[in-house]
Amino acid sequence: MLPPYTVRTSKRARRVQLRVLPHGTVEAVVPRGFDPRALDTFVARHRSWIAKRLAHIDEQRRRRPHLFETPPSRIELRALGREWSVDYRWGTARPAARRGTHDTLEVRAGDTDAACTLLQRWLMRRAKEHLVPWLRETSAELGLEINRVSVRAQKSRWGSCSAQGNISLNRNLLFLPPEGVRYLFVHELCHTRHMNHSRRFWSLVARLDPHFERHEALLRRAHDYVPLWALPD
Repeated sequence: MLPPYTVRTSKRARRVQLRVLPHGTVEAVVPRGFDPRALDTFVARHRSWIAKRLAHIDEQRRRRPHLFETPPSRIELRALGREWSVDYRWGTARPAARRGTHDTLEVRAGDTDAACTLLQRWLMRRAKEHLVPWLRETSAELGLEINRVSVRAQKSRWGSCSAQGNISLNRNLLFLPPEGVRYLFVHELCHTRHMNHSRRFWSLVARLDPHFERHEALLRRAHDYVPLWALPD
């Protein structure tokens, strides 16, 4: 029996990709024009992999239940070395998320969905406040110039770099350990020299981050750090 799955068409996709999202939904990403009638066969071939990913998520729920708490009682931003407890005020007509004491975040909202929306906006503000200057400092340190920096709520990509030197960052980088964030910066900054993953690109990455293989492995499992409430719709 096939696991249930959703289908998303992507203009960037060149082939079919399967993703198991952190909350347990199986998603098939397909290029434009792909015949959806072929998907069941494709999903069936990857049934074992899907089962392993779903088992991993179940294990995460047991080991780190706070990541699946919606809305959360606490928020940990590892990139900043900061943690907040969240104090909710329900039923208010004036929704807001603001800092209370040094380590407390006060949220006024009508329901849990509204509270998560406010927390996502708060997270975006923190990401722009910290990630953008951090990237620019790293750019100056490494001597790799960039143009514009934007912060977005991407579903899967942690960052991207355009041919014009514009870098986009995922707001959820704030949940990662600092070394994972810095490696993502190094990776995207190296794309300002090499817009590919050629041998010269990886040679530059290795020169700027001698431990890049370890950090690349960290980035591959980075979604394990992101709580359910912070995932974009």
